[in-house]
Amino acid sequence: MAKIQKTNRKKTSKRWFFKRKGFWLALLLFGAIGCGAGWIFLEGYTQEYRQRAASYDLDRINDLEEPSIILDRNGKEIGRIFVQNRSVIPIDKVPDIFVKALVAGEDSRFFTHHGVDYIGVVRAGILNAKGGNQGASTITQQLARNAYGLKQEAVKRNETTIQRKMVEAFLARRIEDRYSKKEILNFYLNRIYFGSGFYGIRSAALGYYGKEPMDLTAAECASIVTLIKNPNGRSPLNNAEVNLNGRNYVLGRMREEGFISRSELSGFKALPLGLNPQPLRRGTTHLYERIADAVGRALGEDALASGKFKIHTTILAEAQSAAQDALLDSLAKAETHPGYQHPKYKDYRKSSNKPAEYLQGAVLMVDHETGEVLAHVGGRDYAQVPYDFIESGKRSLGTGFFPYIYVAGLSGGLNPATIVEDEPMDNRAVMVGGQEGILGEWGMEVSSPVYEGRITAREALENSKIAATVRFAGLTGLRRVVDTGVAFGLPLQKAELLPRLAVGFEEVSMKQAVRAMTVFPLGGMSGPESLVYLDSIEDSSGAVRYRRKHEARESHRVIDEATAWQVHSMMAGSMFRGSSNGVFDGLLEKPFFGAGKGGSVHDFADTWFVGYNKRITCGVWTGFLMGNGESIYPGAFSRDLSMPVWQAAMNAAAPSFGRDPLNPPDSVVKISVCSTSGQQATQFCQEHVEDINTGTIRSRSTATPEYFRRGTENLPFCSIHSGVGTIGESVSPDMALLNMPALDAVPVRPKEPVLLGDDPYHTEVPSFAAISSEPGLVRKRTNVLDSLDLGTLEEAIPLRRPKRLKIEDE
Repeated sequence: MAKIQKTNRKKTSKRWFFKRKGFWLALLLFGAIGCGAGWIFLEGYTQEYRQRAASYDLDRINDLEEPSIILDRNGKEIGRIFVQNRSVIPIDKVPDIFVKALVAGEDSRFFTHHGVDYIGVVRAGILNAKGGNQGASTITQQLARNAYGLKQEAVKRNETTIQRKMVEAFLARRIEDRYSKKEILNFYLNRIYFGSGFYGIRSAALGYYGKEPMDLTAAECASIVTLIKNPNGRSPLNNAEVNLNGRNYVLGRMREEGFISRSELSGFKALPLGLNPQPLRRGTTHLYERIADAVGRALGEDALASGKFKIHTTILAEAQSAAQDALLDSLAKAETHPGYQHPKYKDYRKSSNKPAEYLQGAVLMVDHETGEVLAHVGGRDYAQVPYDFIESGKRSLGTGFFPYIYVAGLSGGLNPATIVEDEPMDNRAVMVGGQEGILGEWGMEVSSPVYEGRITAREALENSKIAATVRFAGLTGLRRVVDTGVAFGLPLQKAELLPRLAVGFEEVSMKQAVRAMTVFPLGGMSGPESLVYLDSIEDSSGAVRYRRKHEARESHRVIDEATAWQVHSMMAGSMFRGSSNGVFDGLLEKPFFGAGKGGSVHDFADTWFVGYNKRITCGVWTGFLMGNGESIYPGAFSRDLSMPVWQAAMNAAAPSFGRDPLNPPDSVVKISVCSTSGQQATQFCQEHVEDINTGTIRSRSTATPEYFRRGTENLPFCSIHSGVGTIGESVSPDMALLNMPALDAVPVRPKEPVLLGDDPYHTEVPSFAAISSEPGLVRKRTNVLDSLDLGTLEEAIPLRRPKRLKIEDE
């Protein structure tokens, strides 16, 4: 019995050993020491990350993007590019159902934690230990990561994901200390990337569903929320099935959180995605879009997303600004014309969701030696109409096509003095603007055009004569006209060989029109094949990421130098005394050595002006994008709409690209011709003109200087003003009588020079040849009678004295 009791006492004493106070005290002591040591270790280990988290400026949490700076060719800032497609809205314009979808899908304890969801961290750790891939970042942590570029910074530092997460956690706690939950949601929803180039909730709502955020349904909200985990991979525009599965998962989480009912869940899951993309447009001007595209080609499509680039362009800031301002002024003035009957820019409201049908325009200026773009105005207002006419538009050149018709003729054997008939023409011969009546003469750009009968090809082009040019095209041949246009780069390969070609009926683009015109200042050589906008790109550290290679441009001969100069001189004459008369008055570059041609169409729906100097070529267009053939207003001419814009742009570029002369090539010679006959002028080439003010009739010379291809200048002398017609040509008795010269004789001209020194008998140049003041055309006049001294001999002619006048009464 005693032994049994002793054994029980021993067992009892061993069981109570673990209940002794010393054991627990020791355990607590060691635990405290361990915790202290761990705390000290963590403090030391995380000190760097806490310090980094404390270094970020919370005042800049809503700085959404650092732009890239656009500089002109002289280093002057002309704009900034914000790449991200974003439209910031207040949190009050975000529906409550979207916030619920966001919380259910991304952070169910958002409204209860203080930046870090520790429960979520433990759960993610357990799942990941089992081979899962579970994240635990809260909305605040995601905001911290995106607002301060923590992921990019971690890559630069070669840090692990855990190290980055610690910075996120400490920074998230700072954000929670500073801002309310509502403010955090506002920052987050305007910043986060939702795939397909859409940043922020409004951009995503419009980009995927064509709705403002407040109009989104629960299913659409869930579809957008699921994008956050994999924006591009889950984009419904890229992978509709993946997005649909993600949407249904978020809807399920919303049901688990009690945000929607079971029946609503079933109904929403049965719905299709119902996409209706109506995205916001990136950029603020057509020029910025072209520059952004060029940067994308140079550095990659996503290069600009990082921002902070300095983009050195070929643009001349002064020309760009002047072109933009002058175009807006010209279009606004046109919309005040009494005959303008279309929508006006000042009345348009984009919120009406109606197409903008007001008057538009475009300007393109290039350095035709290098292809560098100096000015690019693709439209009137990019925010309202992002369509770029320079890139995508095409319109009929109208009378702006005339130079290429005359190139075809002059290169085919005709010359600027070729006579054409300027008489009314039946419109059935051309078939533009109707099938009856007389073909209009809108090319002269005057309210009351007149026909002038027989005129030279120069006069026809200088005055943009419609009927005369159609006849000149007939002399040339339409096939030759088409082939010439194609050689200049105009898209006439499929053009029908119809007379309407001669009035510029076929459509061309701005780039094609400008490039074609560059052939004239380049002496017949082709212009640049492509346009250049970029010179170099620097990143935020100043390192050059791209530099354009300055290589010799390849070119080929389009036409010979002589033809190029002849048509150039004819277009210059148009600006001096023809259809573009007055343009010189508004130019700062004096003397102006360039030329240009206005373009108006038969229905007054479009106007053009394309011109150049030695260095640059500039084109201007005005009209409607709809292209429905409605006139801007009756009598809308290029001299009123496009020419003033061209003047302003050329004036802005003149200090940098003006003053250089264009000189005639050695392959042309200048002689004096009669504008009536088109033959070599004589001193008898005169016409009678009545002074409309006094009624006095006086005579004036019809001789005019003209350029001829060397070797073709030996024309016969004027047969009209000598009173004798050429072989095969009849001259009416009245005409012969009115133009009878003092000596009715045809001179005998030697084939070769036979005299040295003076020519007293005028065997080389007839005495009746016109005397020109033009350099190179002045000859020494001599007369065989000059050596005789006739003294002051005067002979009286005897006349009978008249009888006395007598008036008798009846």
